[in-house]
Amino acid sequence: MNKQALAFLTMFSLILMLSVYYVTLPADSTSVMEEQAPQSDKKADKENTAAKTEDAQGKTEEAQEQKKDTSESADGSTKLQDSINQKKEEEINRNSSVVADTKSDDSAKKEALAAIDELKDEKSMQKSVADLLKKDGYQTAVEINGDTCIISVFEQKDDKNVAKTIMQKAQEATNHKYLMEVTFK
Repeated sequence: MNKQALAFLTMFSLILMLSVYYVTLPADSTSVMEEQAPQSDKKADKENTAAKTEDAQGKTEEAQEQKKDTSESADGSTKLQDSINQKKEEEINRNSSVVADTKSDDSAKKEALAAIDELKDEKSMQKSVADLLKKDGYQTAVEINGDTCIISVFEQKDDKNVAKTIMQKAQEATNHKYLMEVTFK
């Protein structure tokens, strides 16, 4: 046998053995292999990884700020606001996974990016309204859902004048962009 034939048979045998090994692997081991991107997408993966790292650092900083707020005042408004913020973060993470998925088409990625931007805007608007009302002495939790701003007021008597004042302040803060809803807890 010549060297070329021997090299061919060796390579063929190696490929055959690896393919048999791959076919006999359990399903949970192969799912990890399917999620890995092809070699041509390494640059995109590096960019996505860098973006995810920056997002993770930002989330860590936000989580630390939220923990400080929670430790300062562990009342119902803070707990409710934290759960509202957590819901927004979960929605942002779901949309981020759509953007990072290599199987997603361009239109789905554009929709996910638009949703992320909208969620971040809503989250910052929630924070600004809550901070404004906190400065005025109201214990509140603010949730923006679509075109409605829901303000939950704690430690206040159910008073129409207080609700009216809160609604006016929130309307000014949001430039009359949302329909206001005030609830007393």
